[in-house]
Amino acid sequence: MLELLDMGKYGTFIWASYGASVLVIGGLMIRILRQRKKAKAVLRDIEHQMKSTPSS
Repeated sequence: MLELLDMGKYGTFIWASYGASVLVIGGLMIRILRQRKKAKAVLRDIEHQMKSTPSS
């Protein structure tokens, strides 16, 4: 198992790249979830306004 983790002289670069990738993907996921929450709230407000406004 340790042979799999040992990347030789490039190990530092490879593991740093993996770490940066995890951070970027995690940040994007958090951003998407926050945008989704905001969009759902906006949609809920619009739907509430549509229900409370009398049709003509």
